[in-house]
Amino acid sequence: MTAVLPHHYKIGLDWSGQGAAQIVAGPRPAIPGGAPPEFDGEASWWSPEHLLLSAVSLCLMTTFQTFARRAGLDLRSYHGHSEAVLNKTPDGLRFTDLTLHVEVTVPAVEVEFARQLLGTAKEHCLVARTLTTPITLETRVLPA
Repeated sequence: MTAVLPHHYKIGLDWSGQGAAQIVAGPRPAIPGGAPPEFDGEASWWSPEHLLLSAVSLCLMTTFQTFARRAGLDLRSYHGHSEAVLNKTPDGLRFTDLTLHVEVTVPAVEVEFARQLLGTAKEHCLVARTLTTPITLETRVLPA
């Protein structure tokens, strides 16, 4: 870690009265956001639902990359996709299931070690740890 804890993060959210809102954070490109089509939004907008899945997926990847780098794992590639189910519960709408699908490629002798590290990364992913929704990790580790 290069910065002393605690870390602080800020974003801005601007909406001009119609169309997508703009999510901004410093020098990063703006992200057009709004409701998904299921809630009368546009398919081209990044919805809170898609951003949440993206945050969990990206967090898992960067956590895994950190552990792999520290352990000297020769990570050749990482591919992932995620899916979640939004459903009615007695407490109202919420995600009831979230699944992260990950495929990594490593040298054949490191396949089992990579599987173990993926599990460790899931346990340490701070975004996943913040959520109450159960998260399933489905992995496929391929030899290079």
